[in-house]
Amino acid sequence: MNWEIMGALGEIIGGLGVVLSLLYLARQISDNTLSNQSAAINSLTEQIMSVTIVDKESGRLFHNGLQSMETLKNEERLIFVQRVTAIFLVWFNAHLQHQRKLIPDEFFNTFEGDIASYFQHPGIVDAWQLIKPGFPPTYVRYVDQSSQLETEVDYLAKATVQALPAD
Repeated sequence: MNWEIMGALGEIIGGLGVVLSLLYLARQISDNTLSNQSAAINSLTEQIMSVTIVDKESGRLFHNGLQSMETLKNEERLIFVQRVTAIFLVWFNAHLQHQRKLIPDEFFNTFEGDIASYFQHPGIVDAWQLIKPGFPPTYVRYVDQSSQLETEVDYLAKATVQALPAD
């Protein structure tokens, strides 16, 4: 057998090995990206659950704050604003993760509806005016634009219209 042919075959086989290695690496990167996105979505979901599932007393305070911060005592206003801040921090986290391509569009786009829904309530509008100077301008623009959208869902169940029954 000719040594030139053997050398050429070796180069071809080596080239195929490199191509296969690159394909394998591309697949691993894609799988890793999907895994990171899944972890980010799970983390955001847990954060949302931790700020929305509260005891009855906290729920009542939040409900009252949605209607108007003016009716709250100073201590209650502080608690309400802190809870609203926590909600906006979750949305800010999602905003940053979306910018960094860690969460897909179809998950991130649901937050616009959440924001529009929350902004149906005067207490949220007032609390946002207090806390928005603490956020970056790009996020403030995103929230302000999202707050102007028409919403088909009220995630707070028209809390300002119906009073919660007293125990």
